[in-house]
Amino acid sequence: MSFEFSDFYLIIPSFLTAVVDIMFGMGFGLTMTPILVISGFAPHQIVPALLFSSLLGNVISPFFHHKLKNVDFSFHSQYFKMSILIGSLGVVGSILGALVSIGISNFHLGLYIGLLITALGLFLLLNRKFKTRFSWVKLVALSLFGSLNKGISGSGFGPIITTGMIFMSIDEKIAVSIQTFSELFVSLAGFMAFVSSGAQISWELVLPLSIGVVISSPLAAFFVHKFESGKLRIIIAIVTAVLGISMLLRLLWT
Repeated sequence: MSFEFSDFYLIIPSFLTAVVDIMFGMGFGLTMTPILVISGFAPHQIVPALLFSSLLGNVISPFFHHKLKNVDFSFHSQYFKMSILIGSLGVVGSILGALVSIGISNFHLGLYIGLLITALGLFLLLNRKFKTRFSWVKLVALSLFGSLNKGISGSGFGPIITTGMIFMSIDEKIAVSIQTFSELFVSLAGFMAFVSSGAQISWELVLPLSIGVVISSPLAAFFVHKFESGKLRIIIAIVTAVLGISMLLRLLWT
């Protein structure tokens, strides 16, 4: 294991994209992947490094969200239970999605998830007052749908879970906090799958990405605390739509 100090410039984009991801519940993997590809890293290096660094953010961020009262994550709270449910179903759905994706071309998978994320963002932006009543059944369906998309294409969990909870009348700050916590299970399962398969982990890439994510976690939670929920909803919608459009453009460009 050797560390190239020249790769430590990656702390900066990792920090910036992680702030966006933790604040709005999406964006880290989708934006860091092309940056790392352009930097010369291979996909087999990128995926486990992103999973591990995301895992650290998913561990640290909920603590600060709870500390700053963005959400109540005490063991007996409803939001803690929601996070556990979404995370558990997220692992199951991701595995099923990965199995479903076999035989489907990367282009069609990318096109599907790009269109879906774009549509969610635009719908959230254009229908700012749209709400539906929360139910545990809807939450189960949302969790499976988001994680299936994660397993099928490697993307979609954050945008689908975050926007879906907002549609279910869950406060924007709480939705972002729950998504961050619940993705902990998906990130852990994904990383352990790589480890158990005997894949070699590029720790020289993991280190700068992890540093950026760790530094960003308390700052992003603080920003969420300071945002008004109504404004946060608009920004989440814009970020979702931009990520979806960016994914489509990248897909068509390549």
